[in-house]
Amino acid sequence: MDEYSVIEAIMSILLRGGWVLLPLFLIGWLGWFLMFERYGYYLMLKGRSTSTFFKILEEQGEEAAFAKLSKRRFGYFLALAECVRQHREEGPVAVRNAMKATRHRLDVSLAKSLKTIVTCASIAPLLGLLGTVSGMVHTFETIQKFGFGNPVLLADGISEALLTTQAGLLVAFPLMLVYNYLERRVDSIGDYAWGEALKFEERCFAKEVK
Repeated sequence: MDEYSVIEAIMSILLRGGWVLLPLFLIGWLGWFLMFERYGYYLMLKGRSTSTFFKILEEQGEEAAFAKLSKRRFGYFLALAECVRQHREEGPVAVRNAMKATRHRLDVSLAKSLKTIVTCASIAPLLGLLGTVSGMVHTFETIQKFGFGNPVLLADGISEALLTTQAGLLVAFPLMLVYNYLERRVDSIGDYAWGEALKFEERCFAKEVK
C-alpha cells in the first residue's frame, strides 16, 4: 500500500466518522507521543544498577566511582549522591534536607505530562459518546427526511455513531494502561534511588566517625 492509499484510507475513515474523529485522532497522537517521551526520560533517570558504583567505590575510591557513574550524564541516584557529596561537610541534617529537596524536584519532573496523558484518556470516551449522539441525530434526521426506505443513508449515521464510540475506547483504554504503568514507575525509580543514596550517605558519615 503506497502513501496516497494510506492517506485516502485515513480520510475515508475520518469522513465516515464525522468531525469528532479529528480531535480523537489528535488526542490519541498527543497521548502516545507523551507516553514515549516519558518512558525515555524514565530510562535515563533510572540508570544502571548501583552495585558497580559501590564496587568501584570500595576498590578505587570515590572519584573513580563518580567518574564511572557520571558517564551516563544524569540519573536519579547520581543526583542524590551528589547531594551527599556536596553537603556532607555541613552535617547529616543539611545532607538529608538537600536530598529531600532533590527528590521532590525529580519526582515533580518525573510526573510531568502524566496528568496530560490521563486527561487525554478521560476525554477520549466523552468525545466518542459525543460522536455517538451526533451519529444518532444524523440517523433520525435522515429518517425524518427519507423514511426507512433507503438503508444506505441510514447506514451513514449509524456508521458515524459506532466509529466514534469505537475510536474513543481505542484511544482511552491503552492510555489508561500506560498511565497506570508510568505512575508505578515514578514510585519505583524514586524509592530505589533513595534507598541506594541512603546507603552512600551512611557509608560517608560512618567513614568520618572512624
